[in-house]
Amino acid sequence: MHSENSEFISDTNETRDKAQSGAADTVAYSLPVQPTHEYRATEEDLFYFRKWFNDYVATFASEDTLIQINIDLKRDHTLRVCRASQEIGHDLNLSQNDLRLAEIAALFHDIGRFEQFSRHRTFSDKRSFNHAAFGVGVLLKDNVLSRLGIYEQELIIKCISNHNKLILPDENDESVCLHSRLLRDADKLDIWWVVTDYYSQRATGNINPGLELDQPDTPGISPAVFESIMNGETVLFANLKNLNDFKLLQVGWVFDVNFAPTLRRLKERGYLDIIRSYLPASDEVEELFVCVNNYIEQRVNTA
Repeated sequence: MHSENSEFISDTNETRDKAQSGAADTVAYSLPVQPTHEYRATEEDLFYFRKWFNDYVATFASEDTLIQINIDLKRDHTLRVCRASQEIGHDLNLSQNDLRLAEIAALFHDIGRFEQFSRHRTFSDKRSFNHAAFGVGVLLKDNVLSRLGIYEQELIIKCISNHNKLILPDENDESVCLHSRLLRDADKLDIWWVVTDYYSQRATGNINPGLELDQPDTPGISPAVFESIMNGETVLFANLKNLNDFKLLQVGWVFDVNFAPTLRRLKERGYLDIIRSYLPASDEVEELFVCVNNYIEQRVNTA
């Protein structure tokens, strides 16, 4: 499945529309052969990485209100993605080692966002840089992951590099596949929380341009967006014409969810119903949500 995951909300939209084709937007890694006795991540490792993350984020403290709001937004998002990775991982009965690796990947998946917004005042990869590739560069430059085994370092790097790609690349390593999919699901699950919380605030006049990517608040929905969702496909950012289309792009992420427990949590938390409440009451919107809800029910009930 394709993913236009609006990570605040553009990497998974604008950068993916380019299919990650530019040299500056791609990072290629080759995992070493997995050792027989792999390194086991420890609680001490997690403590170290959490402290490094907090110290790094603190360097972006700003007196500029817009910058500070969005630095805080991204920090809080990251911590919730860490929790979501653990929730979904427990549902999947992952080992303690895999749960710790999942948390490390989640903790660093958006490390490039802080420099991005601080420097460019946008979360648009198209208007700045590929935040995933930049974040990988930060981790490598500072040798942040060096306390892990070589294989585990490369696994984390690959997961971060993959998290904002339109299509997950073919991968023979089962652990990389698992952790890449888990990170993408945890990321989406929290972005749904972020956007639904934002739409409720927006209704009271609290507007954050960083979460709208300059989409005009005009009536209706675009035919291409309608067609994509009815065909069970994610929506391309290039097809968006207004804020309603943008909201439907977020609805269409369901078609890129990897694990049934993620969809189950999405359903229980009612995120799509909240998005729907901020869309026009029309036959088209009704038809779209019947399609999406049927898909969710089928995935959850056959898991």
